[in-house]
Amino acid sequence: MILSLIGWLAGCLYFSWSKPIIRFAILLSAFVITGFLICPGRNYTTESLRTAYVASLRSFEGTRYIWGGENKRGIDCSGLVRAGLIKASWQQGLETLNPRLVRYSLSLWWHDSTAKAMGEEYRQQTKHVLKAASINSLDQHKVLPGDIAVTASGVHVLVCLGNGEWIEADPIPGKVIVVKIPAVRNPWFEEPVNIMRWTLHE
Repeated sequence: MILSLIGWLAGCLYFSWSKPIIRFAILLSAFVITGFLICPGRNYTTESLRTAYVASLRSFEGTRYIWGGENKRGIDCSGLVRAGLIKASWQQGLETLNPRLVRYSLSLWWHDSTAKAMGEEYRQQTKHVLKAASINSLDQHKVLPGDIAVTASGVHVLVCLGNGEWIEADPIPGKVIVVKIPAVRNPWFEEPVNIMRWTLHE
């Protein structure tokens, strides 16, 4: 993708070289974007990022389950967890002009990870909070909206939305669903889990 963007920029410059105004606009845009991305960035409000993350996750409700999917055309469990944060941090970064969040969004998009990797603190993007016998038996006061539950087997991941609601891309119904606990007919809510937290949310 990066090579494609560079190629696109080079092509635009080549075809507009005889038009100084367009050439200047393209070069200025490239410098502004590059300058923005290399700025050090600043602190952000974790509460607003959590709220944006939950809203982003909810926007995927009803999306069909496709293994390996990462967008609204089709998504899997780890894809949902990542896509929600990619979208939220990207939007928050642009809205608050914070390059730190934009860079994080791009890094998270670039470095794919499985549910199992999230449960193992992959690239130090997640942090272990606690273990629980199941989501149904979990003390909901110990988790925050945006916290992740990775099954002990590492094959599935869900996200807490708050108020006893969890969201998941579930292969059984074949779509993204929001589940209110206790979920007696959903086997994922009876499995042992590791509760993880995005380090971005600390």
